[in-house]
Amino acid sequence: MIEIVNYSPTYEKQHFEFATRMFGKRRKRRNPDYIYWKFRGEPGKELPSFKLAVEKGEIIGQLGLIPCYLKVGMKSIATQWACDLMVDPAYRGKGVAKLLYESAHQQKPITLGSDPSPSAEKSMLRSGYKKLKSSTKQFIPIYLGVPLQMKGLPYKFIKSVKNPFLSVYRQTKYKREFQQLDIINENHHDLFHTKTANDLRIQVDDNFKNWRFREFKDYYPGVKLYNLSGTKTYFSGYHHGHIYFITDLELENSKDFYSIINFILSFLPENIDRIRFQNNIHSKKLGSQLTTIEYSTKTSIIYYTKDNVLEKSIQKKYFYYTHQDSDENI
Repeated sequence: MIEIVNYSPTYEKQHFEFATRMFGKRRKRRNPDYIYWKFRGEPGKELPSFKLAVEKGEIIGQLGLIPCYLKVGMKSIATQWACDLMVDPAYRGKGVAKLLYESAHQQKPITLGSDPSPSAEKSMLRSGYKKLKSSTKQFIPIYLGVPLQMKGLPYKFIKSVKNPFLSVYRQTKYKREFQQLDIINENHHDLFHTKTANDLRIQVDDNFKNWRFREFKDYYPGVKLYNLSGTKTYFSGYHHGHIYFITDLELENSKDFYSIINFILSFLPENIDRIRFQNNIHSKKLGSQLTTIEYSTKTSIIYYTKDNVLEKSIQKKYFYYTHQDSDENI
């Protein structure tokens, strides 16, 4: 009989073995310190936000649930991001994922998902999840080979050729002064505004800041916040792997975007090959001549709730999603 339990010290060894089989030797996927941090628990204690499927003492599946709050109008609703679903291949098609999701749905009024794989999205939509409108995904390639690589096309000959359009951002007129602010002590929602007062967004409270904005060992670099001096233009971001992520963006003037990219290009490590961001800003405000590339697929935000009142309050609304809201890149 399959049982759904919470991760705890009792299951650390078994889960380490399961994660090694499923993910290989990528340490953060299997290390307890990372698991307790990512799913916002207390080390050494039971972790309700990380579900395990167990049969005969062996772990055969897992589901992560990052707790947070969803801002709906003037209300903050207890929420969780479903992520890191994995089922042992020998048990797939036997309802293990369904059991994990059913257990998860009992914990919070609403469960969210961001950019699930096509197969996972189909499965979740069949299970009662629904879609919300959200941002487009855009990037600026540092090298010409990046777009070809992403399309699975031959790119080696231009892999190290710099994108000539970067010269647009490097113009002297866009070289302006930025100052770094203490992101923990700033009121995030006063700096970064949604399109309308009715848009949905994750509540960035003190607990969320201390989790998502601070660095954690060598797993995660944390998020830095910058202000274009003398303006109400702000952006936050960090680099992870070969990508620099602009996590949030607020422009007083559309031309300020060029100054932001100019500034980022001035300190990028050599291994960075692209800059990514979510476009939550009106296209007119961003300008029509940006040398950015839009992903062919838009951000997919899905949700599950049995609360009819909550359902009516969020359906068809725009979700202001950023790279810091869920488990993006951690």
